[in-house]
Amino acid sequence: MHRRALLFVFWFASMLRIRHMGDSHDSLDSLDLLDELDLRIVHALQLDARAPWTRIAAAVGADAATVSRHWQRLQARSLAWLTLWPTPQRWAASTDVALVLLDTAPATRDALIDLPWVLGLDETSAGLMATVATSRGLDELGARVRQLGADGAHIRRMHVAGSIVQEDSTWRLASLGRDEQRTLAPHGTPRRALRAPTERAVAEAAAALEDDPRLATLPLSRRLGVSEPTARRLLERATAAGMLRFGCDVALPSAGLGRGAVLWARARDVEHAADRAARLPQAHRVGILVAPAPLYVCVRLHSLAMLPRVEAAWQDAAAVEIADRWTILRPYKRNGHVLDAQGRAIRRVQPEW
Repeated sequence: MHRRALLFVFWFASMLRIRHMGDSHDSLDSLDLLDELDLRIVHALQLDARAPWTRIAAAVGADAATVSRHWQRLQARSLAWLTLWPTPQRWAASTDVALVLLDTAPATRDALIDLPWVLGLDETSAGLMATVATSRGLDELGARVRQLGADGAHIRRMHVAGSIVQEDSTWRLASLGRDEQRTLAPHGTPRRALRAPTERAVAEAAAALEDDPRLATLPLSRRLGVSEPTARRLLERATAAGMLRFGCDVALPSAGLGRGAVLWARARDVEHAADRAARLPQAHRVGILVAPAPLYVCVRLHSLAMLPRVEAAWQDAAAVEIADRWTILRPYKRNGHVLDAQGRAIRRVQPEW
């Protein structure tokens, strides 16, 4: 009887492990999970990636040395990284984007990862989904999609974006309360009083900050060949005008968000439905496409069992008809960062479009 009891214990433990693995991106043994302070630091950096460590510390409830030490560990293990990315406003002003569904062999997929104008690449239950961008018009967008085919990928579908309502840099963790978030609210000149800088000045600043978005304004001014006050005003104006967004990304499985899905939907009022989708805490990409089901929404989840609740919340807020659902099997590239199987950023392909 004792032997039977032991066998039952081992069997029951193995069943629990298999069940857990079904609800997460990988087993706990192979994941480096973020603790509560890590999550709060990432959320704070998503709100203001250039804030001094003293302000970050005040928001997360720890001292600056502890915060800095936690951040260095996250960076060293590629569990979180700083981002510098165009906002939806800048996309609308300068960029054409297409979502392309592909069938491809692994070798071809790896070649696509290295293309600087393929900004995102996700393996889905429907096929490989690529986000292709250009600032040179629709002719060039079509040429780039055709190049994917010439490189060995079979193009199944292409949809051009009418507008990008939300993208990855606008998504936030839900680790800080409202009062804590207010600690990181911008100070100084009201946003509406700041004049937007030129596109060229913004591009030069973005290039200078590519390797370190937290670079202090004095070394930044030296890279740009301007005074320190001029460099500071340039960043203030660029962020206020919605031309640049400084933030923080994270290895999603380590944050307990190892599942993802793509929703395609229709609505009578498409813009209202897209706006309501962008308010869902699980949504990290929202777009309006030229497509039979024009609403495109990507969500991040702890478990796919949450998806019906997310859909219900969206449908309660807007008259939405879900036309299709894809499961994200694995993200390979996000905003120029190449990801491993655990969602960690292992290298960077400098985006150019």
